[in-house]
Amino acid sequence: MLADRMLHVSPESFRNRLKSYPDWDKHAQSGLAVKFLEKRRQRIAQMNEVDIQDAEIAFERFKVSINSDRPDNAKLYL
Repeated sequence: MLADRMLHVSPESFRNRLKSYPDWDKHAQSGLAVKFLEKRRQRIAQMNEVDIQDAEIAFERFKVSINSDRPDNAKLYL
């Protein structure tokens, strides 16, 4: 079965396959990232001061939530 073969692929073999992954896909993904970032930049440019403050408060809450279950030496946000 295919699932059985997939389970027996070594980590080294998997890394080698990733290294030889076609470059065209990376280029396509970077193009999508640029479009996403441009839309985000435009949305941020249109935000007023109240929206910016609300976003900052939401991000602070997000950081506390992410770090709450992590040990002190493994915090993502300081």
